[in-house]
Amino acid sequence: MQRYSEAGTVRNTVRPRLRGRWAGRVAVAALACFGLVPLVPMPVLSCPCDHALPGTMANRVCSLCRTAEKRTAEIYFLKDINPHKPNRYLALPKAHGSGYQSTADLSEALRSQLWEQAAKRAEELYPGRWGLAQNSHFFRTQCHAHIHIGPLSPDVEDTLGTVYASVDKFPNVGAEQGIWVHPKDGQFCVHLDRDLAEIILVR
Repeated sequence: MQRYSEAGTVRNTVRPRLRGRWAGRVAVAALACFGLVPLVPMPVLSCPCDHALPGTMANRVCSLCRTAEKRTAEIYFLKDINPHKPNRYLALPKAHGSGYQSTADLSEALRSQLWEQAAKRAEELYPGRWGLAQNSHFFRTQCHAHIHIGPLSPDVEDTLGTVYASVDKFPNVGAEQGIWVHPKDGQFCVHLDRDLAEIILVR
């Protein structure tokens, strides 16, 4: 972009602006190196799991896949082993294939069953004030599809949600989309407004 001074000479206003942008980026990068700026987790774009080769599931990103191999029920639950999430549980399908997965990869019937049983377990654990959440792949560290269960944070604002009478009406979001759910007037309120969906839950 060029502007003219009163004397009629060309004055370039783009270069200083670009210098300012790059300076800001360099500053953020420098702070990140020292741990002063939290970095966004990298997505699990590829998963090394090959169910024909059990050794491939020794990777950390495949730890939930290993639990599925030992289950008989189509839907099962785990207590989150993260010590910083003492109130957190996971709902998982036994069904899984090689590679990165989300609930979108499940059959319609199994997907509905997963959400329904997750909601039922959430109500048992945290009556009337619970939340379910699935992060987008940008905030996932596990290959296997799973839904977070926990008490709904008191700081959560109930805006931009859509109310559904039953779980089979929930939108079938892909791995790139976060989704979270909470009860509302005897129904389910579904939100698609954040990639890191699990932050709506008390840790």
